[in-house]
Amino acid sequence: MKIGIIIFLVLITAGGFIYSVLPSCTKNQAGCYQNDQAILNHTAEAPYQYRVLAPYAMSLVASPSNQSAWFMAALAIHIASFAVIYASVYAWVRRWGSETSATTGLFLMALLLVFSFYQYPLSPNSIIELALICATLVLWKRYWLMVIMVILASLNRETGAILVAIYALLTVTNLRQRTNIVRVLVLGALWAGITAMLHVTLGTAPHVLGLTGTLQANMDNLPQALIVNGILLPLWIMAAIGYRKSPMMLKGLGWVVAAYLVAAFVGGLWAEMVRLSLPTVPLILPLLVAEKPIQDRLVIR
Repeated sequence: MKIGIIIFLVLITAGGFIYSVLPSCTKNQAGCYQNDQAILNHTAEAPYQYRVLAPYAMSLVASPSNQSAWFMAALAIHIASFAVIYASVYAWVRRWGSETSATTGLFLMALLLVFSFYQYPLSPNSIIELALICATLVLWKRYWLMVIMVILASLNRETGAILVAIYALLTVTNLRQRTNIVRVLVLGALWAGITAMLHVTLGTAPHVLGLTGTLQANMDNLPQALIVNGILLPLWIMAAIGYRKSPMMLKGLGWVVAAYLVAAFVGGLWAEMVRLSLPTVPLILPLLVAEKPIQDRLVIR
């Protein structure tokens, strides 16, 4: 593994995070500090009200009222997540391609991360989700770790179900065995149970925008959204080209990507699609950078 490159990218990405997010939080304290305080007070709007993992973890060492300490706590979680993301991405892409492909995947991941920081909240929810997805791609054979990661993902964001879908696809060849079916169902039940528990325990909360408000916000910022998504368009085109001759496992993950992007497009802000689409990037990286035809090198060996 390219330890030196991974350390370098962690430092560069952390620098990009500080450069972009710190000034943004100075201008928008409500979005960076007051919203996290509202989550801790159980008075936040949905869906933030139910994204409790990061604020509660950070509250062990800092308080949103101390903005410097709160920012440093968020930065620490981001740096740890960057390390997990880069190490996992290298191992995942290396499974499907050469060392050159894996290294290229690392730099592409870093580029998209830094690009996403131009409009990025302080809360580590998004980066934790990405780190857990990346870890799932390489640690899925250790079921006890999958249980822990699904629990963390469910406490982190409502989209934690994506880990269950990824695990099911990575084990699809073994799903004829009853044990593996039960394992997938247990993971799904964990996600559903924790999500329901959070909503029941914390109560209902008004949505920050709602579907109508989200649509209106997207229309108001349509020029910016077109620029952002125009930049991302070559990524999706290259993934679609690679999909055609990819192994079945990667094709299945491609459908997960498609479903996730549709959900993000319907319920998210289009101008933030770089950040919203980050969880899908590790799933399509082999389609983008691995040598064609793509082969599973673990099977070959």
